[in-house]
Amino acid sequence: MKNIMLIGYYGFKNFGDDLLLKSILKIFQEINFSGNIYIPSDNELPINKTSYSFSIKNINRFDILSLRSYVQKMDIVIYGGGNLFQSETSLKSFLYYYYIAKTAMKNNIKILLLSQGLGPIKHKIASKMLKKVLSYKNLQAIFRDKTSYNFAKNYNHNVYLSADLGLYCLMDEQENFIKKDKKNKISICLKNNYNDIESLIDFLSIFNDHEIQTLIINSDKDSSVNYYIVDKMRENKVNIPFPLKDFNKIIEEISTSNLIISDRLHGAIAGIFFGVPTFTYGNNKNQRVLKNISSDYKFFYKELIDISSLYTDYITKGYDFKTLGERFNIDILNSVKITKELIQNAL
Repeated sequence: MKNIMLIGYYGFKNFGDDLLLKSILKIFQEINFSGNIYIPSDNELPINKTSYSFSIKNINRFDILSLRSYVQKMDIVIYGGGNLFQSETSLKSFLYYYYIAKTAMKNNIKILLLSQGLGPIKHKIASKMLKKVLSYKNLQAIFRDKTSYNFAKNYNHNVYLSADLGLYCLMDEQENFIKKDKKNKISICLKNNYNDIESLIDFLSIFNDHEIQTLIINSDKDSSVNYYIVDKMRENKVNIPFPLKDFNKIIEEISTSNLIISDRLHGAIAGIFFGVPTFTYGNNKNQRVLKNISSDYKFFYKELIDISSLYTDYITKGYDFKTLGERFNIDILNSVKITKELIQNAL
């Protein structure tokens, strides 16, 4: 019986990471995997473990000695989506994921990087460690942006470029969502503290026949920002409900909106998945992934004041988000195909 460790930022009520976890487990179900999947997480996972044909086991995320012992028993170590190898948030985070990879490499265990991005890397020591991981002979990887893919190619030929896997878990239900009537609704997924919130309020005031809904994509980090936005909008007589953070309700809101404004990556790509006009915060990670979906996507903002000009550009020049969504769906299926092949070859 095969043992696999699946690593990610799971169990922290982050919409994007929950999507990635559900999608990767769906892939394991579809290839009829029957072994054990170990997930380092001290929190409850957003899944029903009994609905899978394989065993899913939580293990202690931060007990390093115990974690090393588990890694040594694995047949494959899988990094399941996201920019896990980065040192922007902290070097400590990078070192955690590197420690797992180093243990796997020392024991000649196969490593798969699925739906990954690399960086930003802010520390020289992290850069050297990352190159060592990428050079590992038993590593194969699928990257979701060209910058990460091109960098990894310098150290390993077993790398692929494809789409983010996260939305695959929704494909079986996609038609049901699409059949629902779009509402006069704008969904907002913000994480940053902006100094020009009045610009967003002024923009939204144009849409007096629209519902406005804020979505908390990362429960640990986004709540205070979104409640602040709601308070400010109510002060300005904008009728707006409290923010939503339930996984299923977020999907419902995004799929039935006619405009998405998102700081968060998976808020944006979920909008594109459903063919909804979507404006995205223009940090490096978001730009890399969105440009990989389509090189002509250009709806990035740096400040909230930019949103009104993006909307004017969208209305006057037009952009076919429906076709973009259809192409993105095809790319997701191609990514799933490659992922299944890599996993099955590694087993």
